[in-house]
Amino acid sequence: MPFTDEQQAVIAHPGGHARIVAVAGSGKTSTLTAYLGRRLNAGANPRRLLVLMYNKAAQQDVARRLAAQHPNLTLPEVRTFHSLGYRILQRLVHDGDVRPVNWDLLSDAQVEPVVWRLLRAAAEDEEQAEDILSRKKKWVEPALNYFELVKSSLASPAEVFEQSGLPKACRLFIEVFEQFEQWRADQRRLTFADLLYDPVRCLIAKPDVAARFAGHMDEILVDEYQDINPIQQRLLEILHGGRGQVMVVGDPDQTIYEFRGSEPSLLTDAFQRHFPEPRDYQLSWTFRYGHQLSLLANQLIQAGADRVAASTLCLSHVSTPRTRVRQMRSDDSAQAALDCIQAWQRERPLTDIAVLNRLWANSARLELKLLAANLPYRLESHRTVLERFELAPFWVLLDLASGDFSRYSDEQRRHAWRTLLTQPYLKIRKAIVDELLAKLAGVASDTARHFRNALPDNLAGFQADQLLERARLMQKAEASQSSATELVSGWLIGTDYLNALRDNAFSAQQVDDQVATVTAFVDFIAAQRWSAAEAADQLRALQAQRRAGGQNGVTLTSIHKAKGREWPCVLIPELNARFYPYHPEGDLSRPANEDSERRLLYVALTRARDEAVLLTPLNRQDTPDSPFWRDLSWDGCRLLADALDAGVTEVTLPDSMNADVVSRYLAAQGRQLTVHWERTTPTNSTALGRRLRHPKFGAGQLLSDDGDRLQIRFLRDGQARQFDRRQTWPLLEWLDD
Repeated sequence: MPFTDEQQAVIAHPGGHARIVAVAGSGKTSTLTAYLGRRLNAGANPRRLLVLMYNKAAQQDVARRLAAQHPNLTLPEVRTFHSLGYRILQRLVHDGDVRPVNWDLLSDAQVEPVVWRLLRAAAEDEEQAEDILSRKKKWVEPALNYFELVKSSLASPAEVFEQSGLPKACRLFIEVFEQFEQWRADQRRLTFADLLYDPVRCLIAKPDVAARFAGHMDEILVDEYQDINPIQQRLLEILHGGRGQVMVVGDPDQTIYEFRGSEPSLLTDAFQRHFPEPRDYQLSWTFRYGHQLSLLANQLIQAGADRVAASTLCLSHVSTPRTRVRQMRSDDSAQAALDCIQAWQRERPLTDIAVLNRLWANSARLELKLLAANLPYRLESHRTVLERFELAPFWVLLDLASGDFSRYSDEQRRHAWRTLLTQPYLKIRKAIVDELLAKLAGVASDTARHFRNALPDNLAGFQADQLLERARLMQKAEASQSSATELVSGWLIGTDYLNALRDNAFSAQQVDDQVATVTAFVDFIAAQRWSAAEAADQLRALQAQRRAGGQNGVTLTSIHKAKGREWPCVLIPELNARFYPYHPEGDLSRPANEDSERRLLYVALTRARDEAVLLTPLNRQDTPDSPFWRDLSWDGCRLLADALDAGVTEVTLPDSMNADVVSRYLAAQGRQLTVHWERTTPTNSTALGRRLRHPKFGAGQLLSDDGDRLQIRFLRDGQARQFDRRQTWPLLEWLDD
């Protein structure tokens, strides 16, 4: 296919700094390789031309295309930022600017116990120390995430903590970070993040050393520039050194990695400060999807508050086939997704289909339904639903019922007893837990009696009552006379498991994931009507069936992991006010950045080629539509897309659409289409259904307002509460504003 005028302009770039805004599916990689080929054929020195890609897959793709298109030319380096950092660090070590290091990168499995030990030592009091001892994952995961954030930033660890939104209880992370860095220096070890963090810190601290690396390149080309963080930006500035040109490619509308330190302002605002007078280009024509999807994406993203002055519209190229975009309303998003997948399966391979989730919580019920339907799937997360940590006590109960518990290895049995004692966590001192584990390690049968007999007398009343309740459920399991759903529901209710999960997690998103997984599992077990004795075997058979199916199935992934990819068919489940935008609840939450959430939905939409299905709520009283749904201007985009595809000369559109976006889209397409604007009923800013935040109960939705009383349903627990209007109204924060 010949290049567009926009692509030709980039390929023919005459020199100097350049900034290219490229929409999804715009043929960016083809354009960049053509530009590089032109420069090489014109005599550019490949040793003075550096190409930086965001990840390994993109780096390999560009390198492969260059080699295929120019087999007889010496090619430039194509690197990721981290591989470049690795090379610079090697040079710094060689020159004696940095001490020698062990080049085998530390794995998470090596880092976690070190951080766990440091956290325990830094605990503020005995209660916190016991919590860290007993709830390793709760503390270590957010600590490591904080470390990553520090190492993506130029700010101090204390400044990063203040900006992170972490609770005060996590303030020890600052001290632990410094201690971990000292341990790392003593051991001369590196994590993946240190491949950039260490060399950039050295170059900042030693300007004379930095000068040795500066100004060697005539041209530096950086892809996915909207995703770089301050540490990468500083490395780029050092390498440039005031000499040569820098060309960057990105799309501010696809900036979705702020939680990793990415800053869209580095592309939209800061670039010209560091690299003056850049020439701006646009790659606005998409070759991936048709008019309706482009129009929806444009309406959505242009409704945001952080639009840049020269925003780029997404335009469907004339060669792009029509993309079918459908809305499906259902109160059972997982069943609706399964129905859609099965319908698609009659026409195309399952590998054509991707389900893009806002949270992993959204995938649990669908995953279980796919297992039951014997439909293979590829899960792009660490664990399948049945392997997740929060389901461990149910597996132990069901194995007690089937007799499999007695066949556990010593290590499996010890792990099972720990699960029964600590899930959910009762704040029993670790010494007591260890003593119980020692007594119970060899117990393989008659477990409930041995468990009761082993309980010490010095437990708090609540702790003793809870452990005796667990013993009762274990005895019921061993009796093998109940149904699987009775056993599973008994543990859920008897241990108050869901509230325990909420109380023992640091991340509000982790709470949502865990609660959704447990709820989906309990519902699934109830639907199967298995006896307690047969359930474990049935579940393992489903796991074996899935493994036999391999990876040739539906892709279940998150929107973040879908970035930079495409599929013929895309499903977006749970497009409702609960998840779009996602407002995590609890003491550890901070308000969502709605423009970031808007960009996330934009990325999800623009992954589809042939079909996209948006699953929205049917009963909007309980689960309201996402406010983004209104911004999509669904009916208007459908009408306009149909008119463009049909080649008619006029169309009537609702005046709720962004008229400027419509006008610009039609002008770019060169279509003489007369638009009649139809007046729509204005929305009342105080209408029912508005989203709000209460200082005590968190985010919710206004259900009724009679002038004296307010009724609000809260997302945290789903409960509707009544309030005195006069007292409560001034306390509310309106999230739709």
